[in-house]
Amino acid sequence: MTAAPEPIPVTGITPVVAQAVKAAPPQQLTSDQAAELAAKYGLRGMGVRPPLKKYVHALNKRRDLIWELADSSAYARNQGSYLGQAWSVLDPLLLAVFYVLVFGVLFRPGDSIHNVVGFITVGIFSYTFFQNAVLGGAGSILGQQDLIRSHQFPRAVVPISIVITEAIRFVPSMLVMVFVTWFARFLPGMEPVPLSWRWLLAIPAFLLLAIFSTGMAMLFARICSRAPDLRSVLPFFFSLLMIASGAMFPVSQWANAFGRTILMILQWQPMGVYLNLMRSSLLREEVAPLTWQMWVAGVIWALLAGVIGFVYFWWAEASYGRE
Repeated sequence: MTAAPEPIPVTGITPVVAQAVKAAPPQQLTSDQAAELAAKYGLRGMGVRPPLKKYVHALNKRRDLIWELADSSAYARNQGSYLGQAWSVLDPLLLAVFYVLVFGVLFRPGDSIHNVVGFITVGIFSYTFFQNAVLGGAGSILGQQDLIRSHQFPRAVVPISIVITEAIRFVPSMLVMVFVTWFARFLPGMEPVPLSWRWLLAIPAFLLLAIFSTGMAMLFARICSRAPDLRSVLPFFFSLLMIASGAMFPVSQWANAFGRTILMILQWQPMGVYLNLMRSSLLREEVAPLTWQMWVAGVIWALLAGVIGFVYFWWAEASYGRE
């Protein structure tokens, strides 16, 4: 009698079944399930602009990072030279000497200025801070591509740290500016500027200028991240703006040439306002009077530039660092 065939053991097919199970595609989450899971664990999609409130909160949490970037950049700026950090004082001092010789001696701004040395020094130093802050911010996104692509953080950290770097470097410049303004009394033809409580007003005036510069730096940071060639044009624009703002001589000298309307525009445009605030705090010049209208204008310009520049930069947050 023929023997019955032996049954195939179950253990013989178990590895095959296990391999088939492993090869089976995983169950896909629906969009609603994925959104619920992300919300539960605080996940955020890549390349997605966060809500403005959360963005501000995240930026506030990166205060230490902002300060570290700004402080290290300010310290490293002159490390490659023999004099090192002494250039933080020598550079603005030599700049003041140059502009005073050119525009104070060779091309005098007129008899309407009683202290030409102080007038030019305050104007040039204040405008130079604004120019360096905005130009630095304009190239900040393109200059920090490696950091932006390799780490997740609010991109506003980069242009804000650039402005703070320039503010740190401006502290020695302000000390030199105050010293030159006071020392000018010993130069021939310069009226003395007495020490007064008004000198303290230079601090809030500079803070308003710094807020305005931050907004403009963020605005140009977004523009230049998409149009890099604009960075080559900006220095020429700022050179024209320096003249139009009266950094070296009062814009009132152009009243006869351009008329009262143009003169009013030049006086009340942002940099015209901030140069007036700095000068009215440190000097006693009739062309730069201390008025509450100028302070109101300074606050308005700072708020407008700060809010508009920040929102404009945040709106393109998801695009920074992409190929």
